[in-house]
Amino acid sequence: MQSFYYIALLFLCDFSVLPSVLSIWCNDSQYTWPVDQPKLCCDKCPPGKHLSRRPADTCGTECKTCTGDRYTDSYNVQMDCDVCRSCNKENMEPESQCSVTRNAVCRCKAGFKCRDQQCTQCIPVPTTTSKPTLPPSTTAFKPSASTIFAPSPAPVKDTMWYLVIIALLCVGLVLIVISKLKPILCWIRSKQGYILTEKPTALPGNATDDEGVSKPVQEMCGKCEQPIEV
Repeated sequence: MQSFYYIALLFLCDFSVLPSVLSIWCNDSQYTWPVDQPKLCCDKCPPGKHLSRRPADTCGTECKTCTGDRYTDSYNVQMDCDVCRSCNKENMEPESQCSVTRNAVCRCKAGFKCRDQQCTQCIPVPTTTSKPTLPPSTTAFKPSASTIFAPSPAPVKDTMWYLVIIALLCVGLVLIVISKLKPILCWIRSKQGYILTEKPTALPGNATDDEGVSKPVQEMCGKCEQPIEV
């Protein structure tokens, strides 16, 4: 019987606490008050303001606008505003200025990039030289000793022209040699004709004055093309 009494007492206590528990479910723009036994939903300060004063047991919240380089970007119960971010660092510049409802946004100058996601520091952009990429080949070619030192075959057409030019040069050389040797051959043939046509010395009384003198067949080789009569 005593145990039943204790169970009933606990059950009644839970029901007595239930209304106070249900009363503290507030939305995002509100806060529960008081802190020890929350039973009220009080409005927070809007963005751009901060909490300056509130009563101990009521929702008389008083808010104050942020001043100077300070801001709040959400509903809050802060006693002071947040400090704006400074973009006066090296190689950094502001992308958007700070306001009472928004923090400043910084970015890096040309030729630099952010070191991290929050862009707390700017570092130089690495310069890379692009090289042309060759398409991959299906079979890799490995040169051997025979392919390296083997002479490249000359075209057949060029070889025929070389042979024709050499033949013409040979014919020209032969004609030049013949033209140079022609006077010498004429002189040799004239000398041979002079020796063969020389007559023996006649005996006294048997030959006349004209017959005693041997005359060459030709005094000069005027025309080498005519054959010499022997």
